[in-house]
Amino acid sequence: MTDEGAAPPGDDPDDSDASRGSSERRSDGGEAYDVENVDPYGPGGGAGAVGAPDDREMPLDQHIEEMIRRLGVVIVVAALVSGLVFPFAEYLINFLWYSFLPGSVEVCPVLPEGNDAACPRVFHPLALMFARLKVATLAGFIMALPVMVYESYLFMKPGLYPQERRYYLASVPTSLILAFVGVGFAYLLVLPALFFYFTGYTEQAAEVAFSLTETFNLIVMMMGFFALIFQIPLLIMLAVMMGVTTRQWMADRRLYFYGGFATIAFVFSPDPTGMAPILVAVTMVVLFEGTLLVLLWTRETSPIPSAATLRARRPLAPATALLAGYLASSAPLPPTYYGALPGVVTDYLAANGLVQQTPLLIGVVLGGLYELVAYSARTNDASPRLRRALSRGRAVVWPLAFVIGYFGSPNPTLVARAESLALAPTRVAVLVVGLVVAYELATVVKDWREGAAEASEDADDGDDGDTL
Repeated sequence: MTDEGAAPPGDDPDDSDASRGSSERRSDGGEAYDVENVDPYGPGGGAGAVGAPDDREMPLDQHIEEMIRRLGVVIVVAALVSGLVFPFAEYLINFLWYSFLPGSVEVCPVLPEGNDAACPRVFHPLALMFARLKVATLAGFIMALPVMVYESYLFMKPGLYPQERRYYLASVPTSLILAFVGVGFAYLLVLPALFFYFTGYTEQAAEVAFSLTETFNLIVMMMGFFALIFQIPLLIMLAVMMGVTTRQWMADRRLYFYGGFATIAFVFSPDPTGMAPILVAVTMVVLFEGTLLVLLWTRETSPIPSAATLRARRPLAPATALLAGYLASSAPLPPTYYGALPGVVTDYLAANGLVQQTPLLIGVVLGGLYELVAYSARTNDASPRLRRALSRGRAVVWPLAFVIGYFGSPNPTLVARAESLALAPTRVAVLVVGLVVAYELATVVKDWREGAAEASEDADDGDDGDTL
């Protein structure tokens, strides 16, 4: 029995204010509702539903059909690119082969006495055809990576908020760029080191005869591998920015990620000696930790720092500007210390073709020692202040470790180029002041944009209040 003077449910102004206050404006423009006050069995996709604006329920078979259709688009694009590359695959084969092995197209068909060219050997009739298919497939795989990202975006688009959609769309060209960077990394650093190691290791026991099939299995596999694993930063950024996980969650479970990286590297690598899997696993770990460092540096879910972060990092701006001025000036730079390394170390590096990778190895060793100290502090119940200091210092120690490692290179090219600059003192001063001013301008612009975004959100909230 109800009181005659009582207002019906929903007409009470207090109830209206309470229900109105239960929803808040999200940072990306959507509305976040109090889940406890929403009917879980209500119709989806409406204004009061919890979820993305275009989210709607679909039967499982329709989801599977759409997923297969979008996967088919990726396969078709990969096949088209492979078909276009296939007629020119022989040129790519020669280019890749003689990039890592001695010889040339002119000398390999005829081998005079004393020729040490590593000519390809064909041991079955279809070997050349398969090699051309592998090269064409590698090109199709690389070009299909951004298409796969875009098709996955279209598949998940109804369940994404506007800001999440922007993140996903921005990842499409980023995926292609990272794939090319990965292929370039394998071409310039990994494969030359591997072939130097393999040829030196094999020549001690037998005469080397390079099979076209097995050699191209290694080349194509490693290039495709690195095109794929260089997507790790993109995947981590997307997962964190879309709220799937957090940087701290991944940092706390880094050992599990290390184990997964090592498992993937050793299971799918065509190299039984262990050299290639180690390089792959180390690269994956460095990409993983580097991405976490970027997220730690920004202290946010986005790699683009906010105005508050820029203001907090302001003391680093003049220090960085002074460092840039020092590098551009005529002041002497520290020399390489490669000659001061123990003879056992340098002999081992030279024997295994790792001389050019010396900076990377030194940086990994120094960073690994720091991680060992941090791990010991966590496991031995060190003071919370020490653990926090070690955790925060990681963002500085790892880059510094690779800088120190670079000076261990026998031929630090960047140092030689920096010494060749030798700007006049007045130009150095202009450079330093300009960098500091540019940083301050970036802070002001970022602050202004964030203020404009907040004003726009407040105006939208006012319009919503008027309509209610």
